Amino acid sequence: MSEDEINLEDEVVVGFLIQREAENGDLSFWHPETKWTDDPNEAMLYEDEDVAEDTADKLQAEDESTEITVAVVIEDDEEDDEDEEEA
Repeated sequence: MSEDEINLEDEVVVGFLIQREAENGDLSFWHPETKWTDDPNEAMLYEDEDVAEDTADKLQAEDESTEITVAVVIEDDEEDDEDEEEA
């Protein structure tokens, strides 16, 4: 079991985003209709990790100049937000 899997053990995975990292570190996110967007909320949320990985592989083959990966989206339990407000 990898460290990432251990960290996600207590988290609820809601889906997967395809992201592209530019040379300057900026991220953009994939949606089949609108292509790349800077807003992850406008990206397509994949429910199936294999579909997201396959799509990312195809996009990577078309554009080898940037790194395209799949990011796990976990459910926001808002506990951190409450802790920050109390501090």
